[in-house]
Amino acid sequence: MKAKGIGLIVFGLIFVLGACAPGPAPAETPAPAPKDAAVQSPAKAAWETEWADTLAAARKEGEVQVYTTFGADWRVAMNEAMSAKYGIALSILAGRSDELGARLLKEQQARVHAVDGFQAMSIATYFSQEDRWKEVFQPLEKMLLLPEVVDPGVWAGGKIPWVDPTQKSLMFYRLYVSVPVIVNTNLVAAQELKSWDDLLNPKWKGKIILSDPSTAGAAQLDLAMLAWRIRDWGFIDKLLAQQPFVGRDYSSMMAGLAQGKYALMIGPRKGDAQAFIDAGAPIKYVNFQDGVITTSGGGTVGIPKDNPHPKAAKIYLNFFLSKEGQTITAKVGGFPSARVDVPTDFLDPSVVLQPGMKTFSDGDPDFIQKYGDIVRRLGQTMQAYSK
Repeated sequence: MKAKGIGLIVFGLIFVLGACAPGPAPAETPAPAPKDAAVQSPAKAAWETEWADTLAAARKEGEVQVYTTFGADWRVAMNEAMSAKYGIALSILAGRSDELGARLLKEQQARVHAVDGFQAMSIATYFSQEDRWKEVFQPLEKMLLLPEVVDPGVWAGGKIPWVDPTQKSLMFYRLYVSVPVIVNTNLVAAQELKSWDDLLNPKWKGKIILSDPSTAGAAQLDLAMLAWRIRDWGFIDKLLAQQPFVGRDYSSMMAGLAQGKYALMIGPRKGDAQAFIDAGAPIKYVNFQDGVITTSGGGTVGIPKDNPHPKAAKIYLNFFLSKEGQTITAKVGGFPSARVDVPTDFLDPSVVLQPGMKTFSDGDPDFIQKYGDIVRRLGQTMQAYSK
């Protein structure tokens, strides 16, 4: 009887508590998901999975090989970063853009696949031989994985800087002011060169070095732009009447300038010039407010088809285009990145676009279309001059 009473009491408490418990909550309309959330979440998981799988395979490949206009200092800095982050070693072959391009074309035609990355293609060269080069490089869009690389907002102009927006096989990675002239400060006073026309002063006759504009490089771009838009072909004739020494060996040309054999050089190569500046040579960059050329130079990156280390190349490409990779490249190379989040305070102001400069871009569609004809005429002009 006692046990039975306790059971009834317990049952009653359960009944009362159950009656007092709130009923099921009314269904609520779910809050609207953030815009594109349904797309962003799976996409993030997808890139992370692909990145992890790619990195694991890349570590087994162990290395990546790149043709580049950068030298040993850049290789050392990038190799240290990539080895520490990813366990991948970087090897390079450094040289002039035209020489490396010719080598790559021969290798591809012979089905010799020795290189994973190519960082030496000027857009002028690419578009003057577009049909040939389209067969050399593979599309890059699906190889870009890191969110900080595919975000258009980090790139100048607010969009991924494709060289060829249809095939998307080449990307710009730098955008800078091409410095046309470097001078010996013991021979050229600060106020003597303010305009392109100042190069025609009779006092510079026989005192100018001209990097051979018949081959791809800064001087070819400078003279082509001068002939096309900044001045005209008559100006080129007057410049050659100054009897410049025309050469291709940058080291010896820079040595001649530093030693005072010549007063100024047109079309210097930044890396060689910087080495002399760092060593204390009395030389300085000069630009002209009445016509500065904005360019990527050879600042494009592509991945050749059938490259030997495809997974390591994908990791390399993403790291190279990241803020860290581009900061290393800007510091060592001395050029601004096409990424807007990479600092420029460590760069020579002459290569950074300044207010008030009248600019001419080598990316101008009209210039690109006419570049082949301009270069052919320039080559004929130089051939006549050499005689």
